[in-house]
Formats: sequence, structure tokens, C-alpha cells
Amino acid sequence: MFKLWYGESDEDAKFLAEISDLKDLSYTIQEIYPSNTRDFVRNPDLIRDLLYLDKPDVIITMGEPEKPIFGVEFCAEAGTGHDYFQRVARIVAAAEFGTPFAYVFPEKKWVQRRGTEGRWDLYNPLMFRTLVQIGCFHQTPVLGFFWDSDQEKGQPQEGYLCFDSAFPKMPDRASDEIQALARFLNLTLAYARENRPFASMVFDPFYGTREAWMWEKYHDRAQGRENWSPLSACSVVKTVDLEKQAQRIAGMNDLKLPPELAARPESVVYSNNSRTFRGDPYAGALCAVDYLWCRNGPTVRHRYRNLVIRFAKAPYAQVVEMYRRYYRTRCPFQEEQVETLRKKEGLRYLTLHLKDGCRYTKKKELRIICSVADIVLFKDGVLF
Repeated sequence: MFKLWYGESDEDAKFLAEISDLKDLSYTIQEIYPSNTRDFVRNPDLIRDLLYLDKPDVIITMGEPEKPIFGVEFCAEAGTGHDYFQRVARIVAAAEFGTPFAYVFPEKKWVQRRGTEGRWDLYNPLMFRTLVQIGCFHQTPVLGFFWDSDQEKGQPQEGYLCFDSAFPKMPDRASDEIQALARFLNLTLAYARENRPFASMVFDPFYGTREAWMWEKYHDRAQGRENWSPLSACSVVKTVDLEKQAQRIAGMNDLKLPPELAARPESVVYSNNSRTFRGDPYAGALCAVDYLWCRNGPTVRHRYRNLVIRFAKAPYAQVVEMYRRYYRTRCPFQEEQVETLRKKEGLRYLTLHLKDGCRYTKKKELRIICSVADIVLFKDGVLF
């Protein structure tokens, strides 16, 4: 009845089954077919929908054909910087299609840098606010959970994070937080088996209490400040000034923004100093900025501010070459590719691209950034 699809490790799926009611139900475990192979087309349609931005650690489906009912991401990274937010695109994709999602990340992690005595790197409070906003705009249950750490029980080489005795790369199932994760999964399983809408789960006492806890953790640490990453790398500008900046960068005095972008008085510019046009960590963080400072509804058209990402030191030629390289090596409509696919019975792969284009198979930078951002600024060029 249930199937656990895993991205990188089947241990993630086995762990979830072991800590939840799934252990007493009928289930199988299956690897998600990667997007950079022709086997990708073998993923069920509704699984592919959730993968159009990025691939989560586990997606749980029910029935035939498979219906996604739960997604989860485990992050062992410290809270400083952008790393927490790399996974946000995966959460957004699930929520857009009404699939409940859980994100597990450290409350604190011990970090030791050269020449220092070490310190606790605490969680970024904006993650909780981002998760609440995603759940609210898509009317889909989305919750965050802490990965516990302890200087007596945790592993020193892993920042004193606490790991499970049976699954040494997973969080300790005995912790209150992972027991709460199991309760969230069990609640979702019950709703799925009873064919109840997931949107109504927000009225369940467990969910309401948990969401209130997330707001409490946000306010406890944020203390009214918003200058946390990634918002600390953002600025709010007038859209008329942004248009002038785009004209200077592109060297086109007659460049005009599309009417729907020009109509928004303000724009949020998320800047970085990368010399290359790349996905991590910026693509996921860009999604977080969207829900924190731009969104007022469930789609990218529901924004009260434009969402802009600026690669101030990356040349426009990089993204052009990236598109060209994809076309030369991956596009199935190249003549030699078409013949190869026909010979290898790869017509389903061709059909996928006829129906959806290269939505799933182009590189993350192109897939996420170009899907989410209203405008992309380079050192010497503009995309919108």
C-alpha cells in the first residue's frame, strides 16, 4: 500500500518506517530515479511533480497509482550562513502539490574553527518563519523539528549531534523532537488512510501546538531582528531604480521590464559575490527570500515585490554556455539523440520532453533559479 522513495540513502527510508506506524503496515522501499539519467521517466508522474525543483531525502506514497502523502528532509548542517536553506526548494515543491513535509535540522551544533576554542552554532530563526509561511500560502502541513545535540551523549566529531543507535547517520529516535516527527508522520498516515484532506490537518491539536512552538522558537531567537541570513544579503529597492540598473548592466537604454514586474513598486535583490552562476546554496535560499519578503499567495505570480537574484561577479556568458552545453549533451531532440533513444526504446524519455520540456532534466541552477526569480542580474547581463 505504501512506498518509501529515497533520494541518496535507503537508511533514511528505513529509519522513517521503523519509528512510525509504517512498521506495522505494508510498504516497500524504492530509489528515486535520478534526473540526470534516462531512467528518470520511470518515476511516477506525481513523484516527478515534486522533483521539478529538487530532490528530497524521502517521499512517501500510497496506493496505485502512487499518490505522494509525505516528504522529509534531514539536515545536519550548522545554522550559520546559507546551508540551512539549501533544501527549501524541495519543501516548496512538495507544498505546491499539497504534500505534507517535515524538515529536521540542528537546534545547535558545536563548531571548531582554527585558532578558536569552539562554540555552539545555534539555529537560524528565519527557517521556522519560512516553514510557517510555506505551509500557510499552500494550505499544506509543513513542520520543522530539531536534531538534538548534547556534549555528553553526542558525537564530538559531528558537533555533538545525537545519533540513533540502530541507524548511525540518523537522529536519535528517543529524543522528544524525533518522537514528535513520528507523531506527525503517523497523523499524516491516518489522514491518508481515511482519505481526509491534508489541509484540514492544521486544525488538529497536535499541529496547532507544534506550529505555535515554531513561532515561539522564531521569536525567542529573532528578538524582532530580520538581519539573519539570507535576508542579511537582501535589499529592498524601488522597481523604477531597478529598471535603470538593469539598463546599465545590459547596456540597453531602451530596456523595459515586463508590465507585471513594473507594476510592483518594490523589488527585493538577493546578492552574492560568487564568480560562477551556481545553484547551492543560493537557489534554496532564494526560495526562502520569496516567502519571507515577496509572496502574498500560492504561486510565483502572487507577489507584492519582485524577486531578484544578483550574481554581481558572474558573467552572463556562463549561463549562456550552460544552456548550450545542456543542448549539446542532454537535449533529446538532437538528431543523434533521437536516433539513440529510438534504438534503445527511450521513446518515453522523448515523450516526457515533448510534454514538459526540460523542466526536470536541466541543471539545478537553471531549473530552480530561472523558475523562481523574476529577474536574474549578472555582472554584464540580465534575464527576466
